Amino acid sequence: MVWKSLVCAALCAWIAGCGSGIKTQIAYDHEADFSGYKTWDFLPGEPRPTGYRGLDDPAVNARIQGAIENGLSLRDMKKSSNSPDFYVAYHLAFDEQINSRNIENYYQYFNYTVFAPYVTSSYTQVYDLGTLIIDVLDTRTRTHVWRGAAQTKVNTQAGPRENEPKLRDAARKILAGFPPDK
Repeated sequence: MVWKSLVCAALCAWIAGCGSGIKTQIAYDHEADFSGYKTWDFLPGEPRPTGYRGLDDPAVNARIQGAIENGLSLRDMKKSSNSPDFYVAYHLAFDEQINSRNIENYYQYFNYTVFAPYVTSSYTQVYDLGTLIIDVLDTRTRTHVWRGAAQTKVNTQAGPRENEPKLRDAARKILAGFPPDK
């Protein structure tokens, strides 16, 4: 009975920990001089939809822009449409993911079976993986100098208000790497 409880507790902790966090990646031009970046603005024009579902909801766009503004203000950068040092562009995409696992109920070392002599249970989980990409473009050199991306599971059936905390956290984690420490 103790083994069942321990295995169940370990399995629950493992499932809860899998993919629940936000994974981020940063890439940048190592030759770029980020020291002069104090002011910024969003890249003129409309964000382009990506993935099979994209930026078709104005409320989602407003929340992404608010999260980016908040993240950059925490980095002491000011938004200015008057000759900014850099432009910020962003992309949002959702992809349906399928996760399948097989769990065997046979413990070889103890010759002990849980339910039957040898049973394999299959578990399938379908979820949406959201990706937020934030790009920085130098207005002086007109080059793409920095990119940050975050991925996490999202509930696309929920409204923008329900997903806002996760979106803010993703933007904050991405922008924590901007400007890069050299």
